[in-house]
Amino acid sequence: MILNKLAASLSPIVNGMLALLAFVQQQQLMLALLAGLTMPFFVSMKSDERQKAPLWKKLIIAFSLLCFLSGTLAPIVIGSFQWLYNIRLTSDNSALAWSVRIAFTITGIIFHIMLRRVLTPELDRIKKRLVKKTTLERELRTDVRTVKSLLPETLHYDPLHYIDLSKGLFIGMDRENEPMYLPLKDWQKQHADIIGTTGAGKGVATGILLYQSILAGEGVFVMDPKDDEWAPHLYRKACEDAGKPFALIDLRKTQYQLNLIEEIIADELEELFVAGFSLAEKGQESDFYRIDDRKAARMAAQFVSDNTSATIRDVYNGDYVQSIAEKIKAFFGKIEELALLNAINSPEGFSLKKIFDEGGCCYVIGSMRNSKIITAQRMLLVRLYQLAERRDRVTDVPRPIAIYLSELKYHLSRPALEGLGAARDKGVHIIMDHQSIADLKDCPADLKGDAVVGAVVENAKFKLVYRVMDPDTADWVARMSGTILVDDELRKAKTDNMLTETIDSERTIRQAERFLIDSNMILNLPDFVSFIFTTKTQPSASLISPIKIRKRQLKIFSVSPDITASAAPVKIALDFDEDDKPSIQDVMTTHPGLFFNESEVKPAEPQPDEGEHLSPLDF
Repeated sequence: MILNKLAASLSPIVNGMLALLAFVQQQQLMLALLAGLTMPFFVSMKSDERQKAPLWKKLIIAFSLLCFLSGTLAPIVIGSFQWLYNIRLTSDNSALAWSVRIAFTITGIIFHIMLRRVLTPELDRIKKRLVKKTTLERELRTDVRTVKSLLPETLHYDPLHYIDLSKGLFIGMDRENEPMYLPLKDWQKQHADIIGTTGAGKGVATGILLYQSILAGEGVFVMDPKDDEWAPHLYRKACEDAGKPFALIDLRKTQYQLNLIEEIIADELEELFVAGFSLAEKGQESDFYRIDDRKAARMAAQFVSDNTSATIRDVYNGDYVQSIAEKIKAFFGKIEELALLNAINSPEGFSLKKIFDEGGCCYVIGSMRNSKIITAQRMLLVRLYQLAERRDRVTDVPRPIAIYLSELKYHLSRPALEGLGAARDKGVHIIMDHQSIADLKDCPADLKGDAVVGAVVENAKFKLVYRVMDPDTADWVARMSGTILVDDELRKAKTDNMLTETIDSERTIRQAERFLIDSNMILNLPDFVSFIFTTKTQPSASLISPIKIRKRQLKIFSVSPDITASAAPVKIALDFDEDDKPSIQDVMTTHPGLFFNESEVKPAEPQPDEGEHLSPLDF
């Protein structure tokens, strides 16, 4: 009775085991395939790794062994059960059946390797996305492929809505689209340097800044050698809004417009000649040949001592300059070029002192190719320095003067560069723009490129940097921004048994340095986005947008016809008229002894003995 109850209670276990054995007997190929798919998990593991394996790996190992025994080695297992329990289980022990089971196992192993090589990188990528990094990590080095995500985008707005001189000088919007202001006194007491490639926004930024300078009552001189399309219209509108005078001077035109040396003294004129003609010493052997040129400049400048209303053309037409036409040709040729420019040789015309006294704007259009106009541009800048130095700074506060030098390299001279450090004390601040550091090194012969770069960097406390295309310029600007501490990340890549690389979850962070504004940022700045460098704050991004204006017909300043008629003509040093040419005498009549007659030219007959003694070189 007890045995029957025990048998009845154990019968479900027995039936389940029999059902399992029947399933194993029927699904041998599937189990062999599963064995091949799971075996590589533990076959490649070391013994200590198997012992320390987590529970889910141990379950996979057990399942793989069960499938291998019940599938690939099924005939051996079934034969063992037959021998132990004398049951009727059959299994195919033929060579073909063994080959099929082994083939299924190998196929499973191959599929396992293929899946591991495909899925492991994807799982590694998903794992990287799911990992939340620590917030204590510093900034990282920039990557040129993702650096645009660190930069603000171009913002379009109307700057006139934010111009408020009571708050300061509007210099653009920050990253949070909030207006930024610079104290007006700081702007008027420091030079500014604007750097950027063509079309990056240099002219737009300068227009906004000088528009406010005109409204603040400053006198503004714009030196534009490239003839900007919109700038004259903007500055004329600013003068109209401020009720100040506006004058447009075009050095390329033939109209008489101003007298460059109006009310000048001899020493100042000599300084103009030295600056315009690059006569200063360079410390080279060629300085010896400049001694005569500087002497000529000094002597020619004495002409204005007795002729206070003289022009450069009058100086050229003077007796001294005409007397050195053959002796000091370099100086004579240079001053002759200036004498040919009607724009700066008007007996009466626009007075530069008017802008110093009343404010407003004088817009001067120059040239980037005409050498004599480039010389006049350099002399005009030095002349503005001289007028600023004349003002009384003891009993009166001089009016702030802003001088904008577009394309700086066309205005550089030694006196201008030396005056850059002293002009601030005279109430003058310079706004310069250039495209790269190479523009600063492309200077006149009496200047050194490195000295020009150093002078600009040291004296321009306010800098606006737009996108540049020159890597050297980008590195130069990046060094000026200073360094910050960043984190460098070290990661390890491991190669598993499937020859697939995976990134280790552990990483090492070490301290490193990079520039606050590095070269990747500067090379990839969007249009109208810049970095502002000042002495009081760290470099920050600034977003600007152009002031919208309408074009109107521009009128170049010109004098009356009576003044034009009173202008002295230029003396021509060499006259090549046909009437004045001396007749060329026939040389044959004046020197007959230099020529042979026919009898002398006719060859003589050879003597009989001459044929026997011919030279070996006589062919």
